[in-house]
Amino acid sequence: MLTIGPAFERPSMDLIEAYRHLPVATISDVLGPGHVMNSSVRALRPGMHLLGPAYTLKLPPSDNLGMHVAVREAKAGDVIVAEQSGGALGAPVGEIMAMAAMHKGLAGIVLNGAVRDAEKLRAEQWPVFAASIYAQQCRKDGPAWLQMTIDCAGVSVHPGDLIVGDDDGVVVVPLLSIASVAKEVVKKMEKERLRIASISQGFISPAWLDVAIERAGLVLSVNQ
Repeated sequence: MLTIGPAFERPSMDLIEAYRHLPVATISDVLGPGHVMNSSVRALRPGMHLLGPAYTLKLPPSDNLGMHVAVREAKAGDVIVAEQSGGALGAPVGEIMAMAAMHKGLAGIVLNGAVRDAEKLRAEQWPVFAASIYAQQCRKDGPAWLQMTIDCAGVSVHPGDLIVGDDDGVVVVPLLSIASVAKEVVKKMEKERLRIASISQGFISPAWLDVAIERAGLVLSVNQ
C-alpha cells in the first residue's frame, strides 16, 4: 500500500535563495540541537551542496516503489528526504533513479539508507546524501508513506521544511522558522568573521572564556 499525505506549503524562492551561501554548521548553531541529521548521512563526495524544500518519504528496508512515486510526485526544486526504516536491505537509489530525479528538476536526495552505482553518482554534480553504499537491488511492491512527517536520521522532518546540505552534513530548518533563522545566521557569520580577525591580531582566547571557566569550576590536578 502507498499512503500519500495532503498537499503542503513550500517556502518562497526568495527564502530558499537566502540560504544559498549559508553553511550548515552555522545554521545548526542558530537552530540548536535536534536539527542536524546523524553523522552517517553525508554527501557521496566532497563539495556537494543541497538546498530545497523537503518532499518526505518513508520506505521499508528492501523496497523502492515509494522512491519511484516520490520522483514522479515531487516538484522541481524539491529535495526528496527518505528514511529507510528497519535497516538497508537494498538500495532504493542508483544511477537510473538519480538520473530521473535530476532530469525532473529536483534539487537532490537525502536518504538515511543505502545507494548503489556510487561511482556514477559521485561523477555528477547533482547532490546525493546517503548513509551507506550497498549493491543489492530493491523490490517494487510497497509499502511506502509520502508527504508525511517522518523521522529521518534522528530529525523530525515535515513536508516543506528547508533542507540544507554541505560537507558538514544535513540540517533541517522548520518551515515557519526559515526567515528568522536566515537573519540570525547572517548575524552570527559576521560575529565569527570579527572573531577570526581578532585571532589574527593576537587575541587567542575568546572574551567569554574566563567567565565560563569560573562558572564550570576549575580543579587543578597536581601530579605527585
